[in-house]
Amino acid sequence: MSSPFVWWEVETPAPEAFQTFHGSLWGWDFSPAFGDSELGRDYWIIQSGAAGIGGLQRGSSAPAAGVRFYLEVDDLETTLIRAVSLGGAIERSRTALGGDDRWFANVLDPAGISFGLWTGVDA
Repeated sequence: MSSPFVWWEVETPAPEAFQTFHGSLWGWDFSPAFGDSELGRDYWIIQSGAAGIGGLQRGSSAPAAGVRFYLEVDDLETTLIRAVSLGGAIERSRTALGGDDRWFANVLDPAGISFGLWTGVDA
């Protein structure tokens, strides 16, 4: 039996910074959710177009351990430049993993969330 990936969440003490940065970089929208539920904290659905692709919640501090998400991009360097212009910091520049279709980089967003960029396009 397979276990399909169905949801991802980001927890940060600075969800507004996450929304500003990733909304500008990827064109995502954020809709408040679960206000009348037992969740007991600020929560937003991350949307790409009409599709809900993940969740964002306010936490008291950024987790020390967690999962890093990767987004596929066509132009790694242009995306890194744009991320920096929006207040992000490059944690790892283009890194080859071997073969002719595997390069990645890591970025730290203004909310303190580290995420990855992935491309199959050589520099």
